[in-house]
Amino acid sequence: MPNSNITAEKQAAHWRAQLSSDLATEQHRRAFAEWLAANPEHKAAWDKIDSFWLALDNVSASDVDLAEIPALAHVKPKYQKPVSKRFYRPVFGLAASILVIAVISTKPFSFYFSDYRTETGQQRQIVLADGSEIFMNTQTALSVNYATQQRKIYLHAGEAYFKVVPDRQRPFIVETDMGQTRALGTAFDVKLQADETVVTVFEHAVKITTVNGKTLEKLPAGERAVFSEDDLKTEQKIDIVRAESWRKQRMVFQNRALTDVVAELERYRTGRILILGSSIKNLRLTGVFGTENTDIALRTIEQSLPVKINILTGKLVILSAK
Repeated sequence: MPNSNITAEKQAAHWRAQLSSDLATEQHRRAFAEWLAANPEHKAAWDKIDSFWLALDNVSASDVDLAEIPALAHVKPKYQKPVSKRFYRPVFGLAASILVIAVISTKPFSFYFSDYRTETGQQRQIVLADGSEIFMNTQTALSVNYATQQRKIYLHAGEAYFKVVPDRQRPFIVETDMGQTRALGTAFDVKLQADETVVTVFEHAVKITTVNGKTLEKLPAGERAVFSEDDLKTEQKIDIVRAESWRKQRMVFQNRALTDVVAELERYRTGRILILGSSIKNLRLTGVFGTENTDIALRTIEQSLPVKINILTGKLVILSAK
């Protein structure tokens, strides 16, 4: 799709969200009419967004996994003032919120205060002062605090692989909001997801302590631990090849639910991927995809599963049942 069309769709999405607001004025409506008449691409983009909007008239908040979109958690259907007789229809606050989320990019404050960060789809390698290495995955932010008695990394967001140079005088610790992971060897991965920290050990072992005091003295190579503030559990005999696939720019799915696949794809593309309707959320998918082109994975989903995909504004992907 040409960049001009993507820009027009973004503008159309902004207009639809604005005109559906209680704050829309007659001046806004006149400005919209001028924008619509200024370019045939504007009309085409508006028609596409408007068709999507009409389809959302039959979508309720229960059709969207609002737990994954905190900004929508309290959205309720409502009627808005008509834009004009031609554009008058019941409009959901949910639909307006979806479009706003699709066209406005937000990041947590930690991204701006961290020492190192990666943007969507970016990976980065860092060599620290002692020779230890960090390989950062997409959408990752971390800070480094090297002191005389310890080496501490704070992982604000995302995922990173750590290859640590041993130093008995200064332990190497990776800290998240849920607890600490202390290196007892050289190579491990730490990933933040929702309210949990996932630790995978590739070489030697680590010690894990949650913020509320639960401790795992030794998590050995080839195993994984998942912990929150209050809980700590381990997984044995994990697939190490699959666990390290992201460092080779690969996503590997083996009989994974569509919701899990979408969550992983979202890490490597800007915008949002929304699943409409509970009937398709647990469809299973197996495949290997490159992280550099998630559109290939989306096309495979559409070809392999009874799923229809619509892409709007270049940043909003809607998955629904065929």
